[in-house]
Amino acid sequence: MTDSKIAVERLTEYDTVLELSYAESEVGLRTLDGRTERISMHTACPTEFIVHEPTVAESGDLTMHLEIIRFELVGVSTELWPGAEIKVLGGALSAPDARPILGTVHVPAGRKLAEGVDSEQVLFLTVETPDGTLHNNTPVRMSGKLFRIPPIGSRFESQCDVPLYDVRGEKHLELWACANEA
Repeated sequence: MTDSKIAVERLTEYDTVLELSYAESEVGLRTLDGRTERISMHTACPTEFIVHEPTVAESGDLTMHLEIIRFELVGVSTELWPGAEIKVLGGALSAPDARPILGTVHVPAGRKLAEGVDSEQVLFLTVETPDGTLHNNTPVRMSGKLFRIPPIGSRFESQCDVPLYDVRGEKHLELWACANEA
């Protein structure tokens, strides 16, 4: 067993539901006419996720796959819909038509998780706004450094703008500059 795998095994239970009780998030929204707002959000309930048993490459690099099965963020708009509550839901258990949120953690051979390793999550979201419930067809890619599991002390940021559509397939908003910090 590699040193990296031993270090990671001490930090987590595999294939069981784990919880992160609190995180701060920001969701950037852009309207079709170019107005923008970055909304501060907080967790409405603990984020639930599963970390799967790591795989070890011949090089000794370790890869962990994870799934965020449920999160709910809540914030209040001050610019686009002053005073209105905005919700962002994610994970396969978050809404009836929700899609899985999958992620990976890459631990290079000889490196410890506590030293900071690359991680990426691919998010499909449900965004509830005064203009209706919207979703993305293109994944939001969130990248960051992971130092422990649960990801306390980590910050993840979106890597591109992603359109949001209503149930009829009409584009209403774009997500931009999203961030999450536990």
